[in-house]
Amino acid sequence: MALSMYGEFFHNIDAKGRLSVPSKFRDSLGSTVVIAQGPERCLRMYSVDEWEKFVESIGEQLDTSKPEGRMIYRQLTSQASMCDIDAQGRIIVTPKHREYAGITKEVAVIGNGSKAEIWDRKKYDEMFGAAVFDDETFSNKIAEFGVQL
Repeated sequence: MALSMYGEFFHNIDAKGRLSVPSKFRDSLGSTVVIAQGPERCLRMYSVDEWEKFVESIGEQLDTSKPEGRMIYRQLTSQASMCDIDAQGRIIVTPKHREYAGITKEVAVIGNGSKAEIWDRKKYDEMFGAAVFDDETFSNKIAEFGVQL
């Protein structure tokens, strides 16, 4: 079972695309990670084991006998890349991934359970500020989704 990742960390990405992986996430991720496109134009960072589970799960959920199912599967898997965490705890985020996520310099790396997300800092601040529920709405959403706290 993979260790869970939680919290938010703010870092800079250098001109070569190197990004420091939060030290609290490194045990969960291992020495090699998979970077994939995520929703809302963020990047997702998985351990190799978690990525393989994810790919297996989407393969079971998608009807690949239909062109749309095949295209979704292709988009999710073909845009992913593996990279090693170097001795300084950094990964290289490819230019294509930086462009997809709109990352220029400042990033937010957030834990999301079994994976981490990498956001352009400005986009993250805008998204998080807009997505936060007030207390009443939050309580109603928890009840709507049947979450027991």
